[in-house]
Amino acid sequence: NAPAKGDDQAKLLALPETVHPVRRAELAFKILRREEDFRQYYESNRFGDMKISSGDKKGGDGVGGGGGDKDKAETRSSLSSLTGDDVSLGTDRIFFAKSLPHLCASLVGFSAVEAALELDFADDDDHGGGMAGTDGKKDSAESARIAAAAGRAGSGFRESSERYERALVAELGNLLRKRAVGATLVELARASCLVAAFRSALKIVHPSSSTRKSDKELLAMDVDIIMTGLKVAQEEQLNATAKYVGDGKKEPMAVGRSQQGMGGLRFNKNYRGGGRGGTLSEDNATESSLSSNVPQEETLDFPFGLSEMKQKQISNALDSMDPSLRTQRGTMNSIMAQESELYTFSQSVPQIIRSIHARVIVFVAFALSQEELGQVFASKQGGGIAGYIMDCVEECVAVAAVGMKDGYAHFDELTVEQAVQITADISALESALPRLFGTVMRGLCHIGLVKADQVEETFDYADSVLAGASKSCDTQVANMYSVVYEICRNKIDMLIDFSLENFSWVCKTARDSPNAYAESLVEYMRATFSCLGPMDDGSRAGLHFSCCGHVAERLVKLLTDPVEDSEGKGKKAGGIMPVVKIDPFGLRNLATDIQHFEYFADGTGVGQLRECFNEVKSLATAMLDRDLPALLLPENSNARRKRYPFLSLDKVHCVLEKYVGTGLGEKLMARGTGGVKNDFLMLEKKEVIQLTKIVRMQIAPHN
Repeated sequence: NAPAKGDDQAKLLALPETVHPVRRAELAFKILRREEDFRQYYESNRFGDMKISSGDKKGGDGVGGGGGDKDKAETRSSLSSLTGDDVSLGTDRIFFAKSLPHLCASLVGFSAVEAALELDFADDDDHGGGMAGTDGKKDSAESARIAAAAGRAGSGFRESSERYERALVAELGNLLRKRAVGATLVELARASCLVAAFRSALKIVHPSSSTRKSDKELLAMDVDIIMTGLKVAQEEQLNATAKYVGDGKKEPMAVGRSQQGMGGLRFNKNYRGGGRGGTLSEDNATESSLSSNVPQEETLDFPFGLSEMKQKQISNALDSMDPSLRTQRGTMNSIMAQESELYTFSQSVPQIIRSIHARVIVFVAFALSQEELGQVFASKQGGGIAGYIMDCVEECVAVAAVGMKDGYAHFDELTVEQAVQITADISALESALPRLFGTVMRGLCHIGLVKADQVEETFDYADSVLAGASKSCDTQVANMYSVVYEICRNKIDMLIDFSLENFSWVCKTARDSPNAYAESLVEYMRATFSCLGPMDDGSRAGLHFSCCGHVAERLVKLLTDPVEDSEGKGKKAGGIMPVVKIDPFGLRNLATDIQHFEYFADGTGVGQLRECFNEVKSLATAMLDRDLPALLLPENSNARRKRYPFLSLDKVHCVLEKYVGTGLGEKLMARGTGGVKNDFLMLEKKEVIQLTKIVRMQIAPHN
């Protein structure tokens, strides 16, 4: 029927251009009496899904079901149907960097289109063009009637649209939760910010959709997502610390010339008159900075006070003994000291501290986004979300202290220098903690995460967390101190065992110089102590006392331990057998060795270090004292304690049992040839037996 067809074409062409193309297409199919075909075609293409590959880890479940046990290789996805891409493909890195923003944008676009379809465009055309005159009014009225009819017919798509939109949002939430398992902290923060913006965009473009009531639940990552982020931050900091340590130079950083005069290059200026138009004052800079609440300016590349952690020059005790020597070489030494000034920490420490600060900032952004998404954090001490952020700082510091050791591939084969550097690096990290925590707390206050009614509670919690972080560093420092001492002790034991294996203490003659073992021990300790510059004064002095004390202890054990145990088997003092026999000349040579150790101890500049050798010195000196037979009598016990306060009768008894007495002829020959040099106690065999009985009688009541 040509007239009827012409009328339908006229109606179609009379539709205003502002009517959505979908409505125009729907009306065209209605004119052709194929409205149901259009609806089926539109719904199958607009609100459909498609098959995608499904994996054990990355497969998207979709919302349309599909597959199950019957076909595990594929599933159905509404998001893939909307975008045309298989959302199950790609790594987690690609998903968070490209796929997630694309999916959010596509879903917002879909919602915008669906919102536009619900509007009555015919009303907008009344304010626009239209034909003039009577014919124009008739055409406009006819167009409005046709468009309204199309709108009423198309309203049947609304239920399908909302159902499909909900499926899209739910699938996006499921996909996000699956991918979040392998996400980094930066990806979690970026995804949280993106989802927060995505939800806001959905509320703007399509507020009337019933899905808006369920967006929060559908897009929520996890009820415990904040703890997941905390765990991820901890793991990443551990790996990053180990990498920084492994890639960096494991030696103290040199102080650059630009850093040697940092006192005059700081930007924290102090002005007279409280800073109100006064002139610049450098004289009272220190006093003003102490009294003000303005934080200290940070130094580029050396944040949180690292620029102040420089090694102290180890004083040379020889200079104090000989002032003229100090004067002669003082100028050149001072110039060389300035040129070779070093920090206590290695190259990795500033990088580690900056990474902790950056990771905390990312964690703050992540927590803020989760709070905007409606995540309710479990109540805890420290003011809610601020407490979790403080926990993040503490955990990152704790794992960083551990990671500083993990950066060494062969930790069991550490040298003294490496172990000392690890100890110094952890100490530097601990020293930077107060200013790091202060910076974080100021940032939390600026962005409003410290609630007005929880200020005291939050700062108290921050103090406790700071104490916990410092304790974690102290624990690692103590462990590393033990490692340093163990390395030194093992080396000392090796030198003693190697030098004194098969060593004869029955010497027959007295030496003017120390034995070779004493010289090798002194050279090793001198070289070792010169590597302790990065350590703090207390740890350095403690290691001096520990090493010297171990040397003295080994000598005492070698001298006094019984040769055989209770079962008659040979007993070893460390790695070698104890001294079996020793004569007066052996004791005299031992006293010379002890003097050599004491002279070395005095040269280290560590006060009272020579006292480590008091016990072995008292034992050797007493055995050479010509008054010893009288001092060992019971009635002279007070005089003996006064002269030798560190002398033990048990140890004297052990030495007497190993003492090789001399004959009268040997004694006279030694006196005659040695002169004053050999003027020390030389016991005959019968005197040794008599003194052994006297000492045994005095120690028997105590056993």
